[in-house]
This record gives sequence, structure tokens and C-alpha cells, in this order.
Amino acid sequence: MSRPSGILLAGGASRRFGRPKLVEPLDGAPLFHWPLRALLASCDDVVIVLAPEAAEPRLPNGSDRVRFARDRVAYEGPLAGTVVGLEHVRGEYAVILAADMPGVSPELLSFMADRAAAGRRRAVLLSVADGRRPLPAVVMVAPALVLAQTLLDSGERRLRALVEGLDPEGLPEMLWSGVDAHGAWRDDVNAPGDLPKRTR
Repeated sequence: MSRPSGILLAGGASRRFGRPKLVEPLDGAPLFHWPLRALLASCDDVVIVLAPEAAEPRLPNGSDRVRFARDRVAYEGPLAGTVVGLEHVRGEYAVILAADMPGVSPELLSFMADRAAAGRRRAVLLSVADGRRPLPAVVMVAPALVLAQTLLDSGERRLRALVEGLDPEGLPEMLWSGVDAHGAWRDDVNAPGDLPKRTR
């Protein structure tokens, strides 16, 4: 079974964080290196989607399968960035992840991708008590790109509209906890006070 592609959404404005969040140090590495490494360990190729004028950040060793792409318009939201990523990936499936999610593991992403491919699902998400989360997501690239572009053209900007529109399978905690017992995938960094959270 071939591995999926990876899309790392890194084009946000870091307004709530108050300074450039992408390269904020976390446990000795820039914040975005943590989710990027998870994608590199579970995907055949990775596309990092940046804002149009953003400098390309320094990548960790072993990033020869990483390419950069640019949002067409700055700060249009995660759906717009996902469209760009879907246009550039090579695989039939893509894992979508945000650059501020340091707790996501490659084992979890591989578990989701294998589930999607085995069931020929158009999308797989993770479920918690209050419903399915939009990220991380695994999507089938071709139908996701068609729907994402349609939504974007209609004025939609929410990534949730895309993943929910693909009739996703939501994996409950009893399944995903087998590869992420502590639910570390739920950690994200919105403000500087979030940074001390455990990574892996």
C-alpha cells in the first residue's frame, strides 16, 4: 500500500500568538518541525503551504521530500491553503495537518491513512466527545480538490466545510487511543502560554 502525501498548513498570521508562531522554539526545535517530522515519517511527499510573502523557514535534516507552495491571497484561511496543497501533492490520499500541532505522531497519521485507503473513504477524521475534529484529516485528493474549490468559490473559508462535506469516517477514541493513548494530537499552540505542553 502506497503512503499518502502530506499537507502542512503554515500560512496563518499568528495574530493570537503575537509574533511569528511557525519558528517559535519548542523543545529545541522550531514549532513547525514537530508536525512536519510526523508527516515526513508517514508520507511519501510533503507540501508546506506558506503565506505569499513569507520567508521559507529552515527545514530539519531529511526534508528532501518537502516542497513549498504559496497561498494565492494572504490569510484567506485554512480552506484556501488546503486547495493549494491539494493542487501540489502527488498521492491519491493526503494527510492535512496544521503547523501548530506538535503532538501529532506519525503512528496516528499512518493509522488514519491506512483506514482511509482500506475502506476507500473520501475522508477520515478523529472524533472526541463533542464531535469530529477537522484536523488532522486524511482526504482522497481528487474529490477533495473539486469540493474545496467549489466551496472556496462560494465564499466558504472553513476547513470543516470541506472535510464534513466528504462524508468522513470519524474514528472514536476507542480506536485512535490505541496509537495515541494520551490524545496528544489534540494539543495545538494558539498562544505563547500553550508552548510548555508535552510533545513526544
